Amino acid sequence: MRNSLSLIALLVAIPSTLWAAGGTDIIATKGQPAYISESWPKGTAELVNDPSRTTGWNSWFSEWPSDVHQYAMEIQSTDDLNRLIEKLSNVKSEIREIHLSPHKEPQGLGWVTQLPAGNQIPVIFSIGNQDQIDAWYKRVRKPFGMLEFTAAPVAVPPTLTIFAQNPRIELEKLVIPHAITVTSGEIPMVFHRSNTKQESQKSVKTPPTQPLLQPLSPEEQAATDRIATFLKQRAATGTPPK
Repeated sequence: MRNSLSLIALLVAIPSTLWAAGGTDIIATKGQPAYISESWPKGTAELVNDPSRTTGWNSWFSEWPSDVHQYAMEIQSTDDLNRLIEKLSNVKSEIREIHLSPHKEPQGLGWVTQLPAGNQIPVIFSIGNQDQIDAWYKRVRKPFGMLEFTAAPVAVPPTLTIFAQNPRIELEKLVIPHAITVTSGEIPMVFHRSNTKQESQKSVKTPPTQPLLQPLSPEEQAATDRIATFLKQRAATGTPPK
């Protein structure tokens, strides 16, 4: 999420003679089959059109590829979530990720898309489109404002973001195959990797740790601690904590 927010911040500084515009397209509704891009890896359709999927969104901004699709998943139990995780593991992608968020629900989905408070969504599935990014990269002006690309950006891989404060989320009961990368994090918004000179410089020169703008609430701190325990146990033994 930090990289996505940095890109969004840089966008504000990009000079242009054109008026920028952004918006949100509803790309899926509950109970109706969603469109599946031919560019997505095999197995994505089974996850996107799982019975738990409700609304889907595509947040867009002018002059950007705006390829990321986000889908709300409405689970009732840990069994439902483990079914989604199994479907994620079956997607034929080199990278599949799970982000564990200490928050109770999603807020922003990228660019101008904001969800209402109290939405109680426990899981968001995100996926980008590499073909769409590659086509955009071929035609986009370079440098792109303040961004100097060294190669085409890498699309957001199939990713489940799980909101640990939701009462239906029981981290200790999750069954996550080793092939899935699990981290503490938020919803991916723009690129998995931007492939810019700025990104390379950040990886070489690690900036000093910045204090949080706002302290964590007791609920967020408790969720953060549970996530840390889960990740530590997974790294040590490959199994969730008991």
